[in-house]
Amino acid sequence: MTFTRILAVPALALVSVLVGCNDSQKAAQADLLTQNETLTKQLEDKNNSLQDIGEQLARAQQQASDLQSQLEACKQTAAAPSTDVAASGVTANDFQGIEGVEATVQGDDIHLTIANSLLFDSGRTSLKDSARKSLDKVSSAIKNKFSDREIIVVGYTDADPIRKSSYPTNYHLGFERAFAVRGYLDRKGVVGAHMGLMSFGPDRPEASKEKSRRVEVIVTSKTANSDAA
Repeated sequence: MTFTRILAVPALALVSVLVGCNDSQKAAQADLLTQNETLTKQLEDKNNSLQDIGEQLARAQQQASDLQSQLEACKQTAAAPSTDVAASGVTANDFQGIEGVEATVQGDDIHLTIANSLLFDSGRTSLKDSARKSLDKVSSAIKNKFSDREIIVVGYTDADPIRKSSYPTNYHLGFERAFAVRGYLDRKGVVGAHMGLMSFGPDRPEASKEKSRRVEVIVTSKTANSDAA
């Protein structure tokens, strides 16, 4: 009987040790789970932070791209002649929409560039019938809004040498074409004494031969001499 009790004591001690080990393992596992949850939460926070930074970077890059586009647009606007309003308030609106006529404001002057294909046949200085409707609108706008202004009519040509035409040089051809336009405007009521004539011939070419052949009617900012009327 005594021997049996002695054996029972070590068995009870072993059970106590095992129970203690299980409790320690559970506590360690619980601690590990807590640490894992904490680390997972920290990782999620960092990922969210990185995502926010990425979105901010994308927005900043888009803003930089937009600003660059605006800068390029400003450069182009500054380099090109205005088609709307000059600093003095002069506009080309009265000449917009006329067939074959490009109206721009340069400084305080209005430049009306008229395509040669509308005005003349090749090598000729007689106005085509198709030019009259557009020139009628030009003369009407000048009389209504700019009757007191000095007008300069300028002829331009391409650089091809004169071969078949009766005009000795492109300067002569450009002058005669400007003279034809001036004469038509005069007959339509624009004061002839207010209009000057020039020819640059081939000296101021455009991007193509077709664009180089043109006549410009420049409505200047200068008031014409009233005695000349």
